[in-house]
Amino acid sequence: MLFVRGGGVNKKPLFFMVPDGEAVVINTPNDFELALVLKKKQENRAIVLRMIEKRMKEKEHVLSNAPDKKAICLVGHSQLDQWNVSEIAGLKVRNCGISGISSFEYDNYILRDDKLNCNADVFLVMHGTNDIVWDYTISEMVSSIEKTVKYIRRKNVFATIIFLSCLHTNGRMDRNNKKIDELNRMLKEKLKDKVIWLDTSFMDDKYGDLKAEFTPDGLHINEAGYQILKTEVENIIKENMK
Repeated sequence: MLFVRGGGVNKKPLFFMVPDGEAVVINTPNDFELALVLKKKQENRAIVLRMIEKRMKEKEHVLSNAPDKKAICLVGHSQLDQWNVSEIAGLKVRNCGISGISSFEYDNYILRDDKLNCNADVFLVMHGTNDIVWDYTISEMVSSIEKTVKYIRRKNVFATIIFLSCLHTNGRMDRNNKKIDELNRMLKEKLKDKVIWLDTSFMDDKYGDLKAEFTPDGLHINEAGYQILKTEVENIIKENMK
């Protein structure tokens, strides 16, 4: 049930029926925005799945083919998919990011069918921000994300795997930074012996939010943000591939 509080003593509250797990009391404009997010969640998921399928089709060749030269493979969601970069630390970029995808869908639609060719020297993996918008527990998210790392390691025992911690957001009602922190803490502990962990807090402002100058919408990254990200990734590659 969705409860809307009246604005005056003579105004009666209004009630609307919503699924049990999505009830919210509306007292402020932000609460109303959250209610709209919850109401549209299931409708949006169907739209997102169609978008994911379309993007995977567009990237079939990229997913299944690796370059002959030394390469870095980007694995994850839109924050990597939208990165327009051809080389990082002298390595040719093969961008296998899929916009809109969660780690669960990456596993279901790509990894389980062996669609990801793992011939690369370095893997840059980022999952999480599209996991937390759905009704998964943190433990379920961590287990799902770990499947990507295990898949890469099983297919390529020599590759360097760098995992980017889930980026904070700025002003987003659909992604809570406290939940992101909890996910990052559990991921870091679970993956500590499997990956090189790259903490993305260098992208944050003094309040722990993604810096406004690095994002067009509080979630995705703009060119200035990608330049900072590239520098940090290159530094960690050079430190670990001497």
